[in-house]
Amino acid sequence: MTAVRDWEQLSACRAYDPDLWFSDRSRGLAIAICDGCLVREECLTAVLAREDGVAKGHRMGIAAGLTGTQRWELARKNTGTSEVRTE
Repeated sequence: MTAVRDWEQLSACRAYDPDLWFSDRSRGLAIAICDGCLVREECLTAVLAREDGVAKGHRMGIAAGLTGTQRWELARKNTGTSEVRTE
């Protein structure tokens, strides 16, 4: 049996300092790394599940090539809700 998150072993971000995804100065580089990642879809699915119910302003960093606001908008679109949470 394989672990649920085995895909993380193939992620492009594994070779970089995690702080890269949380700095405004390196945002473009983080997005570029994600754009070329072989497991971007798996990452997006995982981060959307992990952030389920998290308010727009509390989604930090770049994940799957998207900002927290972009992930919040995508999640809202995918669930079909018009709810606007700004907590």
